[in-house]
Amino acid sequence: MRSSAASAVGQRVLTRTAARRKDHGPSSRRGGGAAAFTLIELLIVLVIVGMLAAGSIGGYYRWRDSAALAAAARGAHGQLALARTRALAGREYMRVRLATGGVLETVDRDGAVVDRTRLLDSPLGVDSARLRPSVMRFNARGQAAPGSLYLYRGRRVVRIVCNFLGRLRVERYEMS
Repeated sequence: MRSSAASAVGQRVLTRTAARRKDHGPSSRRGGGAAAFTLIELLIVLVIVGMLAAGSIGGYYRWRDSAALAAAARGAHGQLALARTRALAGREYMRVRLATGGVLETVDRDGAVVDRTRLLDSPLGVDSARLRPSVMRFNARGQAAPGSLYLYRGRRVVRIVCNFLGRLRVERYEMS
């Protein structure tokens, strides 16, 4: 009887050992069953991530430039629209000029600066700006002397056009 009891215990031990091997698999490298990556696998992943990052850097710079130009255009458009609104509300002449340092200034009839918007010298500003004619004028009825404000960043250009009614239009294009 002892031999059959011993063989039953031996069978249970063998069954438990087989179950453990089945759980961890024959390729487990450590006794705890923890798997790891080889150095070659890690290097391949790093190379793939590096190639993806290198390919996306150009797109990031293009996006940053267009976002900076769009932000400057929104600020300049707002400045021009505010000058027209002040001319209508106060029933007086308002002028908008481009001062030194790339600052767009709104000036009232007495020559006092009412509002300023910085276009250059900011971290995400534009490279250069040009106002044609050199001063935009809005009269008491909101009408304007036609003119354009040009904003440049790299090859991208934004032109804000003001017609004789004082209405503003934004045009975007790239220089070739």
